[in-house]
Parts: sequence; C-alpha cells; structure tokens
Amino acid sequence: MNNTNIKDKTSNYSAASELDLPIQSDTNQSLLSTHHSNLSNMYQDFLIELPPVTLMELLNQYGLKANDVKGDYIIDQNALATLHENLTANIAQTQTTNPTLSNNTLSHGSLTLQSTLTLGLWPQQMSWLQFNQHTNQFLLAWLNDYKLGVSIDDGFKILNCLSIQKTMTSESSEAILEVNAQYIIQAKFQRLMMHLLARVTTQLDQYKFHYIQNFDIETSLPNEQLMQKFIHQCLEKNHYNQQYNPQDNTHLGLIIVNLNINFDEESQLNTSASALAKSAAQLIERHLNDDATIFRVGASELCIFLENLQFPAQLNLIASRLVHAFDLALPIDNITLILKPYFGCAGSFNQDSLNKRYSAIAFYEHARLALHHAMIKDYQIEVYDAHITASFSSMHALDEAIITALQQNELTIYLQPIVTLPAEICMNAEILLRWENAEWPDISPARLIDTIYKKGFGKVFIRWLINTACQAIAALIATHQRSVSLTINLSVTDLLDADLPDLLTQSIALWDMPAENLIIEITESDILVDEVKAAGVIDKIVLLGCKLALDDFGTGYSSMARLRNMPIDFVKIDQSFVRNIAHSPQDREIVQSVVKLAHSLGKQVVAEGVEDQACLDILKEMRCEKIQGYYYAKPMNFDDFSTWLTNHHLSKS
Repeated sequence: MNNTNIKDKTSNYSAASELDLPIQSDTNQSLLSTHHSNLSNMYQDFLIELPPVTLMELLNQYGLKANDVKGDYIIDQNALATLHENLTANIAQTQTTNPTLSNNTLSHGSLTLQSTLTLGLWPQQMSWLQFNQHTNQFLLAWLNDYKLGVSIDDGFKILNCLSIQKTMTSESSEAILEVNAQYIIQAKFQRLMMHLLARVTTQLDQYKFHYIQNFDIETSLPNEQLMQKFIHQCLEKNHYNQQYNPQDNTHLGLIIVNLNINFDEESQLNTSASALAKSAAQLIERHLNDDATIFRVGASELCIFLENLQFPAQLNLIASRLVHAFDLALPIDNITLILKPYFGCAGSFNQDSLNKRYSAIAFYEHARLALHHAMIKDYQIEVYDAHITASFSSMHALDEAIITALQQNELTIYLQPIVTLPAEICMNAEILLRWENAEWPDISPARLIDTIYKKGFGKVFIRWLINTACQAIAALIATHQRSVSLTINLSVTDLLDADLPDLLTQSIALWDMPAENLIIEITESDILVDEVKAAGVIDKIVLLGCKLALDDFGTGYSSMARLRNMPIDFVKIDQSFVRNIAHSPQDREIVQSVVKLAHSLGKQVVAEGVEDQACLDILKEMRCEKIQGYYYAKPMNFDDFSTWLTNHHLSKS
C-alpha cells in the first residue's frame, strides 16, 4: 500500500492542520497514513519547529527586540546540576515503581534528561538566528523530558537557571537607568521562555489527545470514530462524481472482519486481543492494494474500506483472497494460530442508495448486517443485499413505528444525575430519550433520533424535547424548592436552525422557569458544519440565559481558540476515556490533560462514565467539578429521579 496516496487523499486529517503547529515539511503527514506502520507510536509524527518569523512575533509581543536576546547569558550551573540530579532520580524511581509507565515511556524517546543538558550548553552570546536555533533545541529537549514525566513546574525551574545580562556602558547616573532596563529585559525574557515552554507542552498534549481520539493506542490503527469521518468524506466525493462525472464508474466498499475468537480462547492462548488484531491487520495489509484502509472497530474486529471498485463481484473476490490468506498460520506472541474469520461486506453500487446520499452510518450498518448474517449462517463471506435486511426486523416498519410513537407522545425522557464535587450534591441531570415498546424493545436513542431526523420530523421532536425539559425543570424546582438544571442534546440540524432561540424562548416563558437551568449540549463537529450560522444561533441562546456544554472536546489549536472564544460553561469528557482511568495510565493522562486545558480556559468539567470509587477518587484529585455515571445512579424516569433526588439530598445533609 502506498503511503503517498493515502496521505494525499486524507489531507483533511493532517496533524499540522488540526493543531496549527509549525511541523517540519517532511513530517507533515496525514494522521490516517500512520496505519501503514502499525508498530508506530503516538509521537512519531510530532516534530515541532519554531520558525524565526513566529519567534520574532512572540518576541515583539513581550516588548523585546532581536538585540535584547543576543547576550550576555548567565547560567546557574550549580542549580542546574542539582535539578538534573533530582529530576533524574525521580524519573528512575517512577520507572521502577510503575513498569507500565516505563514501557510506555520507552516508546516516547530517550530516557535521559535532556533539557538540563541542553540548557547547560547555552552560549554566552549569540546571533539572532543562533538564538532561534538554540531555542528550538531546548524546546525539543524539554518535550522529551515532559514525555518522561517531568512536570511543567520543573520546566519553569530549569528556565530560572538561565538569565540575561547587558554589559554596563556608563558609570554616571544613567547607570541606574541601565540597571532598571536590564531587570525589565530579564523579566520579559523569562516570561517569553516560559510562554514558549507552556506553548509546546500544550501543543503536545493536544496532539496526544487528538491522536488517542482517532487511533487505537495498542495497535496504532485508526479507530471507528476516524473511520466514520473518513467514510463520510469519501461517500460525499463519490456522490459528487456520480452526479457530475458520469464517466467515473468507480464505487466504494466496506468489509468488516470478525476474527472469530472469544476472550476465553485468548486467555487460554496467553495472548491479547490487541496482539491478535495487530497481527491480523498486518496479514490483511499484505494482500490489499493502495485503495484500501484498515481500521480497528472492536476487540477482535477490523474494518477494511475500499476505493475505486469497478463491479460488485470485487467485494467477494477481495474477501475470498483474505479468506485464503488466513489459511496460513498467524504468528502471535511466539505462538502460531489459524483463524477462520467472518467477512461482512457492503458496497455503494446500489443506485437508490447513491441518490439518497448514502450515509456513513448506513454504509457501516449494511456491512454490520452482512457480518451478523454471515455469523448466524456460518458463512465466511456475506455481501449485503436487500434480503439480509428482510431476514431481520423490517427497518421500514421500525421507522414508521418510531414516527408514530413521536406523534402519539409515546416517547419519554429519562434523567441521569450529575453530581457536583466535592460536596457530592446533585443540582443537574442529563435528559436521555427512551421508547418503551413491547414490540420493539431496546431501541437505542441514537436509532430513534436518526430515524426522526431522517424522516423530516426533527423540528417536531426538538419542540417536544425543549417543552418537556422546561416542564420537568419547573416541576423539579417546585417540588424540591431549590435550583435543578437539566441538559438536553442538540443535533447539527437544531444548531443551524434560526428558529431554535424562539422555540427556547416560548417554552421558558410558558413554564416560567429560569433560563440558566436549561443547559444546551452541543458538539464541536456540529459547529464546524457552518461556524458562522452556528455562532449566530449560539449567541442568541446565550442571550436568553441558557448555559452551554461542549460534548466532544476538540483538541486542535484551532479548537482551543474556538473554545476560548465561545461562551461554553461546561466541557464533558466522554466515558470511553473516564471509565478505566484507575487501570489505564494512558486514559488517566488523557483525562488529566483535558481537565487542565478546560480549567485553564475557565470551564467546568463533567466526567461521564464514573462507575466505581477508584475512578471517583482520581477525578476528585484532578478537581473535576461534576460527575455522571452508574456510581451514583443509572438513568431513571422522572418520578424515580425526583424520589432519588430527595433521598440523595437527605443523605448528604
């Protein structure tokens, strides 16, 4: 598979563009292209360089000129040596007491403390270009040390060992003015260097968080979240080509591979799902061409996205080729294993699907249905067609039942408490959609909402949801005689609807409840669809007095700027990062980074998916303000929530 082609076709997912970093040109690669080197680690594409122009701009912001930083420099070598010794000892102790962190650090870079050594070689005098060069060298050395676990506070201490001093040019009374000017320059220089240190540290944290959002850490394969974005992009391009370039007869394909091994077998084999997935991905990769991209979508499941297909039978041919590839023994952790995986395939060859702008979700669902059918029937390969849908519950009948439920007011809301720390009082809850129906049990909220909006009933639904939320808030305040806030989730369609502020105004006035008690939850990806239009709607919502929560906290530099400028009150951390922080150093590191970033911007943090005391204790240490999860309560209907709220309040009184 060709790296260059993959890089070109996925340029929208460049690490540099996401973070607005001055990445060196030869490493300005697409994040998605890293799937070609499955053994790559998190930081292999993160190289930072501070160009002279950028450094000069920052210099000017601190009131400094190029001549001010030429020297003379003084280094407190004794203090620097002491710091080096202490920090090296701390790192060694950490590696000894935390083997998991030690193994993780080995992939990040050198285990030798570098920033103290680099600063110790700082010249006494230098030209402007030399200053730029030595600054870059120090920042790169610092990033190595930060990956080893050196704190940013220690980084500031290291910088305090470096000072700048101007040679006195007068012995008259003007010398006093020169001394004062020298102190001012030194202070400005220190602030500049600390700014640069904090800047690259934040950029590294942002890059790391963005990487983990989009990639499976254990295999370095892109994950399902990135897959959905990528498939959507390719489907839109394919749809455009079909409409405006009739000569282009190429299509897209998706194959979900279930490796057909359960966790009990993994335990008996003394191997892991990650090692299995990595080895299988490498095998698959050797039998695919340049137009294929591999994703990890489950513990023992991979997805293969195919471009430039010419005819439907190609899907079956490619899957058959992979079936034969798995006839050979698969080497995993010093053992060999022969697997019999299942393949569920879907393609964009159906013209009706193309005319309806085949969505990434539908594409994935069709491949998933084909896989499910293959596993039930024990076929190794199944290609999606209409009879597969018919063999399961009728999707059309379900769609009609959902719309009927909306029209007949059969949908209901459940509330999940959000508890405020450290007092552990409950003043918030999130509204979750439910449909209790005997014929169609366990239909997910995502399925309900997708159908409602797909069928054109989005406006009816959001009016019902807002009105129901305001009514519930008014009832809770009246019953409990204290402030209770509820959160509702908006879709991208709602966020771009100019009538949304009027709908909110009407319901708030109707139920005579404080606007600040209604929290509107939005996602950054929705904002990006049309930033100008979304910003106009958001501004009107804020003017009403409603509060805002950001659900998928973006981590690019542009996202940080957007979050800083938007009137966001709360940042929510997804449960996929929170749930295992007591056992996963990587997840814990991610959550800590998000909390710090949010707090630095004056936002409160809501952690979802808290299920045990260990997780809660860690979040308390991080000073996370709000907690949501099964540790306190599962979602419940309105009456049960009201009772729970009373009992919880009494238990904390």
